[in-house]
Amino acid sequence: MNKLYVIGIGPRCPDEEAREIVSSCDVVIASKRNMERGQGSEVRGQGSGVRGQGSGVGGQRFFPISPLEEALDFIRENMGRERMVVLASGDPLFFGIGRRLLEEFGKEDIEFIPALSSIQLAFAKIKEPWDDVFFISLHGRDMGMIIADVDRHDRICIFTDSKNTPGRIAGALLEEGLDYNVFVCENLGMEGERIAGGRLSEISRMEFSDPNVMILMRPPGISSPTAIFGLFESEIAHTRGLITKDEVRAVTLHKLRIPREGILWDIGSGSGSVAIEAARMNPGLRVFAIEKEEGQVSNLLENKRRFSAHNIQIIHGEAPDALSSLPVPDRVFIGGSGGRLNGIIRRVSESLKQGGRVVLNATTIDTLTLGMKLLEAAGFTLEVVEVSTARTKRLKGRAYLSALNPVFILVGER
Repeated sequence: MNKLYVIGIGPRCPDEEAREIVSSCDVVIASKRNMERGQGSEVRGQGSGVRGQGSGVGGQRFFPISPLEEALDFIRENMGRERMVVLASGDPLFFGIGRRLLEEFGKEDIEFIPALSSIQLAFAKIKEPWDDVFFISLHGRDMGMIIADVDRHDRICIFTDSKNTPGRIAGALLEEGLDYNVFVCENLGMEGERIAGGRLSEISRMEFSDPNVMILMRPPGISSPTAIFGLFESEIAHTRGLITKDEVRAVTLHKLRIPREGILWDIGSGSGSVAIEAARMNPGLRVFAIEKEEGQVSNLLENKRRFSAHNIQIIHGEAPDALSSLPVPDRVFIGGSGGRLNGIIRRVSESLKQGGRVVLNATTIDTLTLGMKLLEAAGFTLEVVEVSTARTKRLKGRAYLSALNPVFILVGER
């Protein structure tokens, strides 16, 4: 069976061996730019044989790599009959098409010949080591998640795209009060290569051509935030004592079994203590904090800023109505229901992913009884935990234990 060759295009590559492979193949699958760089010739016209197929050079056929799904279908249909080569930028296995090709066709029938990656070239140009750099791909990530990842690291490299440009990313980081030294390296190893350096404020006003990579380095003397679990109530902005107590919050988060990535709804978020802890522990998690009271929304905004919880999105509205446009959750915490628990659990039951969890905190027997009834009726496997805590209190030089009101934690699992 003919192998599928995947050859990286970059400075000094393809070399002689790779060029011989390309010339021996029946079909070259590439972008027009990589086709021209790989064979040193223009791509001519459009053929009529296969959908989207044109003629390359030396009698070879050219098939465009985009749309990708069409290219994959073409490879699948012809892999056993024709010799095919995919031309990709840099190292195809480093944030490139190599991963997808392996997923589709397996390891046995693919051979890779990489070029220098854009990352190797970029760090060589700015004369910085890169063995301690954190890499961010924008695929499937919103800006809040990108900012959360950036803020946790001192040295970051971002693969930008046409939507999330260096200017847009720099502007978003500035809005969150972050500061970095930045390099943007564009058209590496190609005509029009340019290395631009500066602070976020400078880069935010500049435009760059594709492809480019963005390198951020935290200035000396500015430390990254420490992501820890176990915030004190006194550290979290709240009003009238309306906050999930530390001990209850710890058990609540344990019962939620929060995944590294996914969606968490925090309904009736209040000051957002549960949302803040969850977001800090799991920067890959997207947290939606839903709160109807304007004063509590102000606390949420302050706590999000105070604890650099960039992966929280605050929804000023009342559940269940405010839940209709949110992405499907993996986990749901109900800290407050505003008397609308029936509708909230119905909506959660309709939305929650299979294997997901909902946790409801109840401070009254009435809410406990109603919550149990509704969760069981919705088909959840139910567990109930009572959390009773006492804290030391000093009186006349002596230490006593002062009991806090018990809280019932209801856990529903799908």
